Amino acid sequence: MKLDGNKMSTLGWMCDFNLKDRNENMEIRKLLGLEPVSLSVKRGRLQWFQRVEYKDDADRVKRCMLMETEGTRLRGRLKKT
Repeated sequence: MKLDGNKMSTLGWMCDFNLKDRNENMEIRKLLGLEPVSLSVKRGRLQWFQRVEYKDDADRVKRCMLMETEGTRLRGRLKKT
């Protein structure tokens, strides 16, 4: 993930590490007490999903989540018009 790579280069710069030092990402994270960006994003998505789960069934977001569509989606590329 590009976001992880960008964050790790910034963290390495903050800790005054060079590319020549060849420190591992886990080592830098443990030194600073941080977690990967992907886990933070995933946790945020799960918290939002939990809020939707506890909403009233009449709420519009909950109704959209429970909605079922009919028919099948065509496979492949769309036809050019």
